[in-house]
Amino acid sequence: MSTPRLSPFRRFSLAMGIGKAPTGVEPPPSTISAPAASATTESALVSYLTSSKADFLKGAQEPSKNWTVVLGNEAGDLDSVASSIAYAWYLSSVEKKPAVPLIQIAREDLSLRAENLYALGLSGVNQPPEQLLTTTDIEKLNPFPADSFFLVDQNKLGPQFSGNVVGIIDHHQDEGLYKDTATIRNIVQCGSCSSLVATALPPHMPAELATLLLTAILIDTNGLKPGGKATNEDRQAAVRLAPLTPLSGSDGSSFTPDTLHDAPYIRQLTKELKGRKEGLSHLSGWDLLRRDYKEYTHPLPWMAGTPTIKVGLSTVPVALEVWGKKGKLETDSVAWMQHRGLTVLGVLTTFKKDDDDKKKKGSKKKKKDGKGKGDSDHRREMAWIILGAEGDAGIDVPALASRLWAGLEENKELDVQPHKKFKLDKKSGNLPEGGTGKAYKQGNASATRKVVAPLVKTILEESGGAGTSGKSDPPPPPEESAKL
Repeated sequence: MSTPRLSPFRRFSLAMGIGKAPTGVEPPPSTISAPAASATTESALVSYLTSSKADFLKGAQEPSKNWTVVLGNEAGDLDSVASSIAYAWYLSSVEKKPAVPLIQIAREDLSLRAENLYALGLSGVNQPPEQLLTTTDIEKLNPFPADSFFLVDQNKLGPQFSGNVVGIIDHHQDEGLYKDTATIRNIVQCGSCSSLVATALPPHMPAELATLLLTAILIDTNGLKPGGKATNEDRQAAVRLAPLTPLSGSDGSSFTPDTLHDAPYIRQLTKELKGRKEGLSHLSGWDLLRRDYKEYTHPLPWMAGTPTIKVGLSTVPVALEVWGKKGKLETDSVAWMQHRGLTVLGVLTTFKKDDDDKKKKGSKKKKKDGKGKGDSDHRREMAWIILGAEGDAGIDVPALASRLWAGLEENKELDVQPHKKFKLDKKSGNLPEGGTGKAYKQGNASATRKVVAPLVKTILEESGGAGTSGKSDPPPPPEESAKL
């Protein structure tokens, strides 16, 4: 029997211990013959991560270095992980400044994102809980051994940290902060923050870093698919990174920014990443809510006493009816809200229609739903819950709900319609006393959390914003929406 021939991508994947060899194929040795992935460069990143983590934690007892913490956002997605690791490595290895990447999720939550573990494994980081600094590691640090922060994939420092923001590389809406302290403010709306970080790194970075950044770009831009989320920044960065990785074999430099998406190894790597990202059957509702989660604090200047509330936004890549029926959505959401001390939770679902449904509805449905606003097979929903918790005695829940519903429904960019299959009001009986909620189908499937978050800020924080009689719509959110 002949032995199947493996692609460069598959050989590298097997050598890194990712996945199993096909039947009849002898797994290759655990080293790569490609120069870009030599044992020396492979161990360099892991050595840096483990040593910087150990030194940083030791610094809590013996402060001796002026550390810079490179901080991605609290969703902990692959873009944040790759960007923070890559730029911290740059500051430490090139700029010769003590720097450490902090992954803003708990150690036990690393397992919630299979695509992260896969990409890290391809980059030689095979034991993330031990090799990466997480929020679990810093819970009891006193004092916190750093007061300088470099933000990536976000441009606002969370309230749990105090210190100076010395730099920002981000692709979200610019909040206009830290102009007096940040010596670098590279905020450009594009598909992936990793593209901007890659551009800031030297041209001959270690192969494992190039691989990690490339995986983040691909998963954020759907493999650089034309007409999708990829911008020129993403395509230029990807074509720069590709030859540095062992995944490309001899084809790394034979593609241009406009043709790289069609390279076989790019298509295969994108498929592998998407498959792991979409494999969620093992996750509970609680896990789905915390897997891709961001939290915000908003003052309510229009409400008596000007209270401040916490709002959470969870992006869930599963339709509501798949996991939220029979009160499960409410039960899991309320438990998460109480755990986080939230007044408002928005569950933002994103998913593809199943093939059977597409066949039944046919081209007429595609034409109706397309509206020039993204993939006609892509769907989004929104479920919102508002609780009057014990600590929110001054929160007028009906007024807050009325304002939020009106602001969402009036916004033409989102194009929401009430969800007929999910009734989250008091009559449903699934919410605690004093709580309320509402679910929507979102007409514009291209509007991600990057659009929803600034809209919610406008609705809640502006004294004359949406939800009040006779007031105008909030200003439209940015047109670019780069990821979940």
